[in-house]
Amino acid sequence: MAITRKLWPLALTLCCGACVTVGEPVLVPQSIAKGQRTILLVYPAPAPWVITDSESKAEAAAKMLPVLGYAVSSFQNDRYKAAADTLNKYIPRWPSRDLLEAALLKELPKTDFPGRFIPVTEADPDTTTLHGWNRSTDVLDWQNRYLHADPNTPHPRDYSSVLPWDDALALEVNLLPLLAADDDGNMIPTLTATSRLFRCQTMHPLWKHEDSVEDKSNARSLYEFETLPQQLLDRWKGLVPALALKISSSLYGGLHPGLTAPSAPAPSRPGPTISSPTIASPILPTLSSGTVPSQAPTVSTTTVAVPIGDAPPAPQPPPSAIPAGPSMPPEPKP
Repeated sequence: MAITRKLWPLALTLCCGACVTVGEPVLVPQSIAKGQRTILLVYPAPAPWVITDSESKAEAAAKMLPVLGYAVSSFQNDRYKAAADTLNKYIPRWPSRDLLEAALLKELPKTDFPGRFIPVTEADPDTTTLHGWNRSTDVLDWQNRYLHADPNTPHPRDYSSVLPWDDALALEVNLLPLLAADDDGNMIPTLTATSRLFRCQTMHPLWKHEDSVEDKSNARSLYEFETLPQQLLDRWKGLVPALALKISSSLYGGLHPGLTAPSAPAPSRPGPTISSPTIASPILPTLSSGTVPSQAPTVSTTTVAVPIGDAPPAPQPPPSAIPAGPSMPPEPKP
């Protein structure tokens, strides 16, 4: 205990001395020309990553120390890599790059980005060069090479070497599917993406962001995902649209600091068709023209029906039509 107290000031000094603040590039819309060609490149990891335990506070504090933190991280990475290698034996290949690219090309134009996004196939790239830009020995090497590279070293993907891209920008999205353990030991299907925007001619970084989406409602044990790998693939595929939306929202936030990307309106669902009640009209008898039907009122036994208004007088025949009766003799006078 005494040794720990004596070493603590030294460890604190080393910790403070090891902290290096690296400023992230700030996206300026004015640095992007109107309609400038922006090439979208999606780089999937060679295999999924597995984080077998939740990070405790002690491990988080140990990582702050230069020497001890490196040892803890190395021990964790060895365990994670072993679990990832085992899982990778059961997980079939799936078109993660194509799915995310299609989702991004649908969402990115909604960000008010001044440039014009195009898939990498429209930029006529060299296939060998593209494969070389995503080369790695395993998933751990892929992360160290492309996600956690030293910012003081040149970027491992040199877009300036492609002369036809000198007028363009490059938006690279590094996709890593993984399983992350929760506090109960269940594995949560997760997708993470590290996005960077470069000016191809100078390799000047314009923007960088990390995004992640997860499906906690479908957490399962690692053994269950290994025995039913299709369920895990379905979870990852279901997260692709949400990840694309989150990346585009982050880009919108970079273009409009302090603002939140407008949420898409909920799709209107047609309600059930409700037919209005139909009232059947009474069937009236066929009447000749000029005849108006009249309906006699219902009269009770104690009610006398009184016609409303004066009835027109009955037509009288002309005098000539009245037959003359026998003449009566005049009555005698007394």
